Amino acid sequence: MKRKKAILMSNNERQPEMRELGVLRSFIGHRAAEAVLTRYSMAELLRADRKSLMEVRFMGPSKANAILALPRLLDLVSVPRTGGRVISCSRDIFELFRFSAGIREQEHFVVLALNSRNRIIYEETTAVGSVNTVHVSPADILKPAIRHAAASIICMHNHPSGDPAPSADDRSLTDRIARASILMGIRFLDHLVITVSSYYSFSDSGEI
Repeated sequence: MKRKKAILMSNNERQPEMRELGVLRSFIGHRAAEAVLTRYSMAELLRADRKSLMEVRFMGPSKANAILALPRLLDLVSVPRTGGRVISCSRDIFELFRFSAGIREQEHFVVLALNSRNRIIYEETTAVGSVNTVHVSPADILKPAIRHAAASIICMHNHPSGDPAPSADDRSLTDRIARASILMGIRFLDHLVITVSSYYSFSDSGEI
């Protein structure tokens, strides 16, 4: 039983890595994708330049161009990602936003407004900050929910560093949002810190 459990844990840990390999393989082929991922994390790859890409084994000009086009492509395909989506868990949010979060070099704070069935009715970026901080108030966060008569909200922001661990400011802001949401009669479902490969959920951690 212990060995079986260890194997399952190992497989689960490898799932993000296998997904990233699958995405890259469709653009640049299996050998080049494997070579690239031994040198870069996905977040680093989305910010790589042509010169460093051309130093990777099995990488030619056309494959380098394909990778250089990925950030713009991911940004474009992520625009209509949320309309009408039903959210059942924090993982749903992570999968929707992981790639757009991974390509951003500044922190972006996003608010999702949901109806009573947890269906997304509106998405708004309420603030854009620096590489390691973003300033936003509970009032700014709740305005979209009030305008769209939302039953609940989910908040998220990215960490360009690639580390999803929340800062002291993140925890303080989460607490202030929770208190303001109670006053306004709006459910505060979660606050997530997202990177391209991992995330932190305040709700999953029992902090909301």
